[in-house]
Amino acid sequence: MYKKKLICSALVLALSACGGGGDGASTQNNNQDKSPSDPKTEVPVTNIAGAIKLTGTVKQGQTLQAQLIDENGFNNSQVSYAWYADNQALAGQTDDKLLLSRNLVGKKISVKANYKDDDGFTENPQSDASIAVAVIDNSFGLLTLAGSEDDVNESAKLVVGNRIFAHINDANSIDGEVDYYWYLNDALVDGNNQASYTLVADDIGKSLHVKAVYIDADGYAENVISENTAAIVAKSDGIAGGVNYPVGASVVGNNPIVRNSAKTNEGFEGGGWNAGTLSTSTYTPGYDNTLTKNFRFIQLQGPHSFTAENTITRVGNYSAKLHWKHGDPGKWNGDANKIDNVDRKAMFHGKNVSSNIATAWYGFSVYFPSDGTILNASEDPLIFQLHGAPDTVDGKKEPGRNPPVALTISSGGFRIGYGWDDRKFATEVRGQGRDKFDVPLNFSEYQNRWVDIVLQIHSNPFEEKGFIKMWVDGVQLVERTDIKIGYNDDKGLYPSWGWYVTGSRAADREHDVIMYMDEIRHVEAADANYYDVAPGYFAKDASN
Repeated sequence: MYKKKLICSALVLALSACGGGGDGASTQNNNQDKSPSDPKTEVPVTNIAGAIKLTGTVKQGQTLQAQLIDENGFNNSQVSYAWYADNQALAGQTDDKLLLSRNLVGKKISVKANYKDDDGFTENPQSDASIAVAVIDNSFGLLTLAGSEDDVNESAKLVVGNRIFAHINDANSIDGEVDYYWYLNDALVDGNNQASYTLVADDIGKSLHVKAVYIDADGYAENVISENTAAIVAKSDGIAGGVNYPVGASVVGNNPIVRNSAKTNEGFEGGGWNAGTLSTSTYTPGYDNTLTKNFRFIQLQGPHSFTAENTITRVGNYSAKLHWKHGDPGKWNGDANKIDNVDRKAMFHGKNVSSNIATAWYGFSVYFPSDGTILNASEDPLIFQLHGAPDTVDGKKEPGRNPPVALTISSGGFRIGYGWDDRKFATEVRGQGRDKFDVPLNFSEYQNRWVDIVLQIHSNPFEEKGFIKMWVDGVQLVERTDIKIGYNDDKGLYPSWGWYVTGSRAADREHDVIMYMDEIRHVEAADANYYDVAPGYFAKDASN
């Protein structure tokens, strides 16, 4: 019987395929004979309820993650989450993560998910409540002094008349009152509980520090003290009889002046530099042959030595970041086991003055970051110099000699060295004579800000008619007259700006040195004056 049914079914199907036979009844009977185990039989889908739990550390500042499990499957992008703190809904929190902010401390967190799973079942599981959110650990506050209310990195200038500002850095933040206590040589200053202090004449020679007492935003009691400063000094009006000038602008002004043409004029506004000679240095970072050749030649220790800086600038869009690396300073150029001249430098060299007896003006602006100018007691790197041009006489060439003018920095301020030699040919690198003098300053007051430096120098190696004058931020600090300066060379002296880490100390330095330079300018003219080279002053044609 079963065999006959199969034959009939096959016949019916064959006839159907030909368009004939079959009255529907046979098909119905076939369907009724299907076994319950036929694979086409649909099995009802069973919903397995989704579940949700929290993962993560239940502590302020941490993030909790909602972990959803549903064996029916789900699309996480279609899930809407609702978060609760002590069973109160948190507005706007619909993601699968929750950052535990300060206002959630002490509360128990839970989360609820709303979605339709892959089998069409609507689900809304809710997690168990967490333990109470723990408060963040205390991060002790750090109290520092600065010269600006808005910029913690601006160094405090410990000069009578200046205002010193206290800055607190506390990861727990502060939303309440702070009581400040100022001390001079550990003696409390009466009546000043504010965040700033103005230095007065009675403070000269004393150090300053401040204490701050407060409750931070996480409830921790803080009592923090700043480091002691260096000694407070009197306001300097410069040398007796000196001539002072206003500091130039930090943007191109509306009142340009007539300026003499410059031998060297570089503000790095092209984002790089160009020079007449490149062969003196293996590395030339920043070189751009489309720019004006404002320098004679350059000496850069390595590929790190120059960067066009666009965030720390004196005027315009760029300055020069000059970087000298310690550790193994001799590995960059020539013999890797020897610190040669270029290994000591990140330096740009300008053009010669007209003769060995000449008067010229030199201006530039420099920024010494405190973390890039860490100077031990014996360290005094050079930042500006005038250099001689050795002659060749009877086929013999003079050696490179000590710079006839050298401006160096130290923890005690500036130092100027100078030298001379009136002989037409000399083999001693020190010349016939050298001398030096200090410009005592609190160097920390000149860090983390732009400092404008202007020098007027008259060279004369034959008679004591030379002089050196120097202004810092418009204040004349130096007037050394009736001295010999320079060498009896066919060409006049040429200027150099940048790092020159001299002597055997280069190999022993424990830190890199970094500074920024801008507004480099050099003028030689009979009627030249301070304004021809001072940073922040501008020519009418805007090209000088």
